[in-house]
Amino acid sequence: MAPVQPRAASPAPPRPTRPLTPQEPPPAPGELVCGECGAGNVPTRRYCRRCGTSLAEAPVAARPPWWRRLLGRTPREAPAAGTRPAPGLWRRLRRPRLLVPALVVVLGLAAFLLRGQIGGATDKVKDRVAKAQQVHAVKVTASSAAPGHPANLAVDGTTDRYWAPAATGAAKGQYLEAAFDQPFRLLDLVVHPGASANDQQFLAQARPHDLLVTVTGKGGATTTHELHLADQPGPQTFHIAESDVTRVRITIQTAYAATSAHRVGVAEIEFFKR
Repeated sequence: MAPVQPRAASPAPPRPTRPLTPQEPPPAPGELVCGECGAGNVPTRRYCRRCGTSLAEAPVAARPPWWRRLLGRTPREAPAAGTRPAPGLWRRLRRPRLLVPALVVVLGLAAFLLRGQIGGATDKVKDRVAKAQQVHAVKVTASSAAPGHPANLAVDGTTDRYWAPAATGAAKGQYLEAAFDQPFRLLDLVVHPGASANDQQFLAQARPHDLLVTVTGKGGATTTHELHLADQPGPQTFHIAESDVTRVRITIQTAYAATSAHRVGVAEIEFFKR
């Protein structure tokens, strides 16, 4: 009788990996991960601290990328039963250690990029609450002047005398220019058009309609403003709002009743600062 050949034993199926219990922390970067239970072990261990399985072929827990370490939250242990977690605000402030420095950098960068808008908004608030004060030019010149109507009559404090350019008609391009001894914040420009505030004398000469105001700052930079005047006697106020003003030029663009028999008259120009 032939001997019975023993049947080869089938390999045992691999044992399923036991999941970590909720109390077991996940493996830290650089630790050996047990293939049996998934527990993390320090690199110097030869056997798993939890289940005793050999760590000869255990993989090493990878370190997360820098961007995830920067943006990710630091894992924290769950509070023990019967205890109360820290207040929400305090917990949020404790999480990212770079929160305060990052906020300082962001706010500083935003303030630098928006410094012009912030400064402009500050000036607008100051302009609104400030009381305007008249400022007088130290010198007034004109592109030309008719006999008896020099440039200084436009800033003499009265409205019964006026400046008029030498030529009759629309006087396009003719100008008055006022210079000041100290830079200042110009708020308003007041124009008294015509030869006089008296209705009859007002209509006796041509009157400015459109004016171009060129404001020069202490650094030499200029800005322009277009003014549109009503054809009526009396003061007309225009808000200019320019800083560090040293000179203001007022150029005639168009005029009312501009004929060869009339000259454009400007009775008075007033400047008001903050």
